[in-house]
Amino acid sequence: MSVDLSRVDLLLQFALLTAGEEDDTRARALGPIHLIKYVYLADLAYARRHEGQAFTRINWQFYRFGPWSQVVHDRIEPALRSIGAEKTTFESDYEDRADWCRWSLSQDDLIAEVEKRVPPEISLKLKPLIRQFGAATADLLDHVYRTPPMLNAAPNETLDFSLVVPPAQIEPQPPSSTLRMSTLSEKKKRRFSERMRALQRASESRSLGVTELINPVANPRYDAVYEDGVAWLDELAGDRLPVGDAIAEFGEDVWKSKSRKGSDVP
Repeated sequence: MSVDLSRVDLLLQFALLTAGEEDDTRARALGPIHLIKYVYLADLAYARRHEGQAFTRINWQFYRFGPWSQVVHDRIEPALRSIGAEKTTFESDYEDRADWCRWSLSQDDLIAEVEKRVPPEISLKLKPLIRQFGAATADLLDHVYRTPPMLNAAPNETLDFSLVVPPAQIEPQPPSSTLRMSTLSEKKKRRFSERMRALQRASESRSLGVTELINPVANPRYDAVYEDGVAWLDELAGDRLPVGDAIAEFGEDVWKSKSRKGSDVP
């Protein structure tokens, strides 16, 4: 199934117009990296309700700064120019990179028209995210990095949107055999009642007892003995790590490790 460019354009326009509703002018101006990530989050929201199918039908890829699509990147300018968005370009801080750019547009009547064409499962999820992150690049990247498709992929792999589909609701089955008082004999019922009364008496006896607590030291001493003890514990820990910069290297298998499967792990 091919990519639906009209839907890509729609999401780009919706993201920019939603940002344009913010009071803070800095939050209204979005760069390509923000727009691409918001289209990804829109596809993710749609996939939850549509068996893992992206709204734009894009096969998203894990590349550098998270989810990436060259198609979305190439559609930014034509999609936003078509609604009269303003593009601001300024010099990059890095010699090996192209100039930065930001897009902005604030039109209340146009956002209402565009939003009508966006599925509610997208707009209800995406609008709060745009208001939360706006043009805050670091916070937005951190958020998308923690989405399930990203946590289960390695660089350059295609992202699996089926990971966000809720599991089918399984109706709990009643146990095959249920013990009921009505099925017990009179003798078993008496024994059961006696045991319950014994447990109740034991519980009451424990609740009447007074638990004695050990008082903490009122005025701890930080004397030579204390200092010697701390020094001895430090010696047990081994040599101190050298102070300075270091480089940590990880194997490629780290991307598939279980430690990355939790949403609280970057």
